[in-house]
Amino acid sequence: MTTTKRRLQDDVRGLLEPHISALQSESKLTRKHALVKINEEIFENALNEDCDLTIVFPEIYAYVLKSFSDPSEAGREVSAQIISNFIEKLPLNDYYLTYIVPVLVRRIGCPEIVEDSEEIRLILMELVHKIIEKYKVTHLLSPFLNDLTSILSKTSTDPFHKVKLEACECIILLTKVLQRDFHFQSESYVKPVLSNFPHQHYRVRVAAIRAIGAIVLAGSAKCFELSITPMAGKLFDENTQVRLQVTLEVGNWMLNYKDRYSFWHRMLPLLLTSLSDAIADVRQTATKLWTDIGLQYMEENEEDLKKKTDFLKDIPSHYPDVNRPNLGCRVLVQSNIGKIVPAIGKEMDGWQADARLRVSQLLCWLILCAEEGCTQHANTIVRTMLRGAADEDCRVVLEIKRAAELFGYFITPETWWPLLEADVDAWCALLVLANIIKGSRGELVAQKALPEICKELADPDRCTVRKPKYQTHLLQVCEALMDLCGEACAAVADHLFTINFTVFAMPVDDQIQMMALSNLDKLREVEKCGRTLTSLYARHVRGVLARITSDALGWTLLAPDRCLLECVLTHAGSAMGAQLHLIAPLLKECLATPKVDPEVKLKIFTTLSTVLLKREENFRKCEYDKLEAFLKIVIEEVIMPNLVWSAGRTAEAIRTAAIACLCSALQENPLEEPLNSDKGGDGDHNDKQVNLFPSKESLEPFLEQMVPLVAGLVDDNSVLSRQHALRAVCCLAALAGRRGCFTADILHKLYFVVLKRLDDSSDKVRSYAAQTLCALFAQRPRPYDTVVYGAHVDALYGAMLIHLDDADEAFRNEMLDALMKLSDIDPKLLMKKVKANIHIYRNKSAYERLSAHLEKII
Repeated sequence: MTTTKRRLQDDVRGLLEPHISALQSESKLTRKHALVKINEEIFENALNEDCDLTIVFPEIYAYVLKSFSDPSEAGREVSAQIISNFIEKLPLNDYYLTYIVPVLVRRIGCPEIVEDSEEIRLILMELVHKIIEKYKVTHLLSPFLNDLTSILSKTSTDPFHKVKLEACECIILLTKVLQRDFHFQSESYVKPVLSNFPHQHYRVRVAAIRAIGAIVLAGSAKCFELSITPMAGKLFDENTQVRLQVTLEVGNWMLNYKDRYSFWHRMLPLLLTSLSDAIADVRQTATKLWTDIGLQYMEENEEDLKKKTDFLKDIPSHYPDVNRPNLGCRVLVQSNIGKIVPAIGKEMDGWQADARLRVSQLLCWLILCAEEGCTQHANTIVRTMLRGAADEDCRVVLEIKRAAELFGYFITPETWWPLLEADVDAWCALLVLANIIKGSRGELVAQKALPEICKELADPDRCTVRKPKYQTHLLQVCEALMDLCGEACAAVADHLFTINFTVFAMPVDDQIQMMALSNLDKLREVEKCGRTLTSLYARHVRGVLARITSDALGWTLLAPDRCLLECVLTHAGSAMGAQLHLIAPLLKECLATPKVDPEVKLKIFTTLSTVLLKREENFRKCEYDKLEAFLKIVIEEVIMPNLVWSAGRTAEAIRTAAIACLCSALQENPLEEPLNSDKGGDGDHNDKQVNLFPSKESLEPFLEQMVPLVAGLVDDNSVLSRQHALRAVCCLAALAGRRGCFTADILHKLYFVVLKRLDDSSDKVRSYAAQTLCALFAQRPRPYDTVVYGAHVDALYGAMLIHLDDADEAFRNEMLDALMKLSDIDPKLLMKKVKANIHIYRNKSAYERLSAHLEKII
């Protein structure tokens, strides 16, 4: 006989009573088993598939809900599963929620964590999610809003990240389900959700951002105020998904937030910042949203924008190489830029480099979108760019350069130049100015600002600043002006030359000097004044020399006027010839004044020596009478006063430099050394020969004063001075001989002091002395009366013969060669002296060779 099984709805209490009784057991296993059986009987038994659960729930709910507090984790899990099954299958009725929701509040909605298990808290949150999801089509949840707020505000701060994620999803769903009522409790959600913004898991951060986006849309204005700053901070998040979600939420606010017109200035910076994100997906999303926002703004303000829409211009001819934002975007930024730019200026002073980078990128977008609307805020924008240009982070400086160039596209020179004029003493202002010029219209700059800019920058107090950044950006301003204005720069060419030549004369490093040289070459092309820089110098170097007015007593090696004078002497080339009347007084003031800085004197003497050596290049276009007047001043008033002996090493160094300079002047062919010293020169030459002393009349006036001074320097304490003095004697003899003014008296004044140098402590001086003796007597006047001047010849041969026995073999050979060369003066006298003393000399072979040579010529 078979027993018919009873259905649950026929006897709910009878079927479930054994299991309900088991729930009172002290055994965890028994209680869990009872709950499992209850779940199986109600939801898994095939006989009860069509059971009316509205009858079952009132009989069982109290016992199951009590098990939510069961000490056993497994029991709490099964009880939550039973209630979840009930929610899924019961019809919509807030009657059930009145029992379930309070229990959930006690378990996961209290200030203190009651439910210890993370897994159970997650299950309970899933139950909450199921409740909201099922009742979303009704208004039955409204009475439970406070309870749900307690649960979700607590669980959104739960330590378990999966609970946080579920709580955020529930909040998002709740804002849609209870749109009319949610704003009453919206502020309660903000701070708990914002606490997840720094969470280490990016998914939690993304979920929190989505939740905040939903809360703001459904909540009060206070929610926006509390959320906007943390949202801005998440634009610096290292994770792309987080930044993308911020972009999406802010874009959604700007499209759908009911109070968006009150907060455009707070939302615009966030979306515009995303337009410069490092990741393409974020940039593309932000671009699409920005376009949609602009179009929507145009639709919403169609009446106000009607005039602008009717007369909407095409893209201006002078526009940067970017896509132009639509009219709605432009108007939106124009109406809010005044509130945003001051905040950018303050942020530029912040300590976070990434923040400064983002606001500098934002500034670029604001200028691009505002276009001419920047004009009334130009001063604030310029101040902000000046702060950013001085930033230590090169990324920020690069963005400021872009911003400045965009600024130049839309703002006219009569607006931006007065704002920058007072700040051009700072390098950051020059950086901004150079980039503004790059974006400006050439014709407007040429008409409105070019003369004023060049005049200010050519001021000596500015163009002589010796700081690397200032010089670099000063040159960049000049380059930008010449690139932009082209031939219009010819009107201010003198100012541009002054600026670039000054920097070229006193650069901080070689790179800056090359930049200055490049600018000078560009100026040459602008002026169309020839194929070489010399033609440019010919036009402008006069002005440079005329502006050298400072007292030479105050010059140092770094003094601007000294650097300019040296640069003119070194680089002007043939352009120098026409300006000798200006150069000579400057040289006289600098080199003839006793108390001028010795280092300055040495430097200028060295430069002057180079100028005299390169005479073919420097003086080939010079009129002879001007060159003669120049030489008269240089030799009589510059070089000779410095040849006079005075005590001290400083004076010694200056004498050495002066005698070296005299050597350069006396050499008839500067590219060939008269003595066998190291070869020098750069190999340049010209077909035209330039003689500094072309005639006897041009040289003879100097000899009377020059010979004693040079002779005195042959005995100077300085080895280098003695070497240069011997070279000078040699050059003087050669030059005077060719000009027919080398007399026996001059010869006899010079040879004796040279003869004593054969005993010099320096081997090089001794060698120079031997060569100089040969050069002196090679230029002796013809005929040379050996009877009248026999004593001189005897002294010459006697001293030289002694040195045939010198300890240095090389010098002995040199003396032998010299004696052979000088033997033609009086060969008989020399033979007599050799024969008379041959028995007392050790260097027999040298005497024999000399004797053989003399026998041939006698």
